[in-house]
Amino acid sequence: MARRRMAFLLLVLGLAGCGDVADPPPRPAPPPEVRVPENQGALKAATWRAAAAAEAERVRRLHIAIRKARKSTTVAGALRLALLTDRISPATHGRLTRDYAAARRAARKLTGARGSEMRTVLGTVDHLAAVHLLDHARLRPVFLVLRRNTQFWTHAAFPAASARTTFGDDPAVFQYYPGRGLQLQALAGWGKANWLAGECLRRRYGVGREATCPAARLRRTIDGLLALGAERGDFIAWEYYFTWGGGTPPWISGMTQATAVSALARAARALNVQRWRKAAHRALGAFRTPPPVGIDGGDHFLMYSFAPSLRVFNGELQAVSGVGELAALYPQDRMAGAVFRRGERTARRIVKASDTGAWSLYSLAGRESTLGYHQLIEEFLGDMCTQTKRLLYCSAQKRFARYEREPTRIGIGPLRKLRARHAATVRFSISKVSSVTVRVAGDQNVTLAGGLPLAHGSHTVSWTPPRRGRFRVWVSAQGPSGPLGVASRKVRVVLPKPKPKKKPCQARHKRCKPKPQLRATFKPKPRGA
Repeated sequence: MARRRMAFLLLVLGLAGCGDVADPPPRPAPPPEVRVPENQGALKAATWRAAAAAEAERVRRLHIAIRKARKSTTVAGALRLALLTDRISPATHGRLTRDYAAARRAARKLTGARGSEMRTVLGTVDHLAAVHLLDHARLRPVFLVLRRNTQFWTHAAFPAASARTTFGDDPAVFQYYPGRGLQLQALAGWGKANWLAGECLRRRYGVGREATCPAARLRRTIDGLLALGAERGDFIAWEYYFTWGGGTPPWISGMTQATAVSALARAARALNVQRWRKAAHRALGAFRTPPPVGIDGGDHFLMYSFAPSLRVFNGELQAVSGVGELAALYPQDRMAGAVFRRGERTARRIVKASDTGAWSLYSLAGRESTLGYHQLIEEFLGDMCTQTKRLLYCSAQKRFARYEREPTRIGIGPLRKLRARHAATVRFSISKVSSVTVRVAGDQNVTLAGGLPLAHGSHTVSWTPPRRGRFRVWVSAQGPSGPLGVASRKVRVVLPKPKPKKKPCQARHKRCKPKPQLRATFKPKPRGA
């Protein structure tokens, strides 16, 4: 039975293989014919013309908006100009607009001294916008000052005068100037960066085993301060945005500019960052540009760009020394070498002009230095000694250090013809600025002047001897560094001369008036008497 079924299946399969082949499935119908319109090129041209017209209209409106923003004298106009010219992003524009609005709200709400300081800072920002100096390059530092003042005066305790503060990890240093608010102190910030760079440089060259290099902190500090620079002419500068000494913002300082150059040069050499060296080279333009834009005073570097006639010795020496750092670390920088050689010639004259023989002067034909400024000059003379190896600077540094150890030299003038109960003048001289005390020793000590601050040179004090006899005049003077100088002189007081007796008046003397003579008058008797 099984065999029959198998044979039947084979028969069926054989019959099926011998039949005709089945028809293939039908193919899909072709797509309809795409007809290309004859005016397709004209349509494309029209589209391009419309796009070009729209772009031209957009550019036209943009130029109108930019011209309008350039004429604006408001902070909003300055921000809009930076936005329209693609100097800042829309996000930055929104953030700065919110900072300005927050500052205005704080100025309205704060009262007393806080409100006054806040309004002063806000007024400076408005002034910069009004005179068209609030350009895109100054937006970052100016609005940083505005933002920090808003934050400080609404939350922090009231500071002492000249107090300095920082905010978190921000390397920018701020200082409180009474009446001017909290201001960016670029010199302090770059001074800190210069110290960090010096530590890393000593570590790299193996000078001093204790030297450590906080590389991450140095990078953060340099980049943070570099971002606060402003384009001033064709160079980069770190400006001040408050009034000072008759100068209006924005102004720059030769001391600050040179400290930044030194810090950038040291950091670039220590960490091998070439963009910092290029930034230091760009900053040299300030020393080649005359005031009020730059600090090239012709024969000297200016302390302040707004005061060409002011000669501050420690500032000029620091400026020359800072440029010298760049010239020494990068000898291939010809501009740095030329600027340094010109400044060094002036520095030689400063050594003589600033030395009084017992102390240093703060400025040309000015007052003597405080202890801090005297030590600054001494430090910069040491830097110049290291850079140039000139005996002039090396011996001057040692001499200025000796002045700190020496007491004030005092000279008391001779006192002659002193008479009791007659006013006399005590003349004395001191060699350096000192706190002077003058007293007279006799039966009892009499202090004529106590703790009187006097500059070097000659001075006088009045004294009226109470009686005749012998006295001793003592003069003590304590200089800024502490050593006390003392000098004394013995004096003799005599009785006053007796008054001359009056001589009888003589008629022939011009001043002698004759005594009136009595004349008899004759009156005739009346008749009939």
